[in-house]
Amino acid sequence: EGGTGAAPSEFINSVGMPMLQGLALVHSLLVGAGIRDKVKIIAAGKIMSGMSILETLAYGADLCNSARGMLFALGCIQALKC
Repeated sequence: EGGTGAAPSEFINSVGMPMLQGLALVHSLLVGAGIRDKVKIIAAGKIMSGMSILETLAYGADLCNSARGMLFALGCIQALKC
């Protein structure tokens, strides 16, 4: 899931997986391997509101990167011209 919309549309629509699904998968794998306490998970992708941050932390993230709301507040229209 892209943040600013600056990625080519082929990448936005065809590469990767939704952040929350990937986060749940990584968290579960680390817990299963017994190394979750040794790894910090930093999540980013379509995190815009306080609720999004809480949801991301609930899924297992230790930290969140939330730039999308700030970009919109500054006038970003996601015109893919960054």
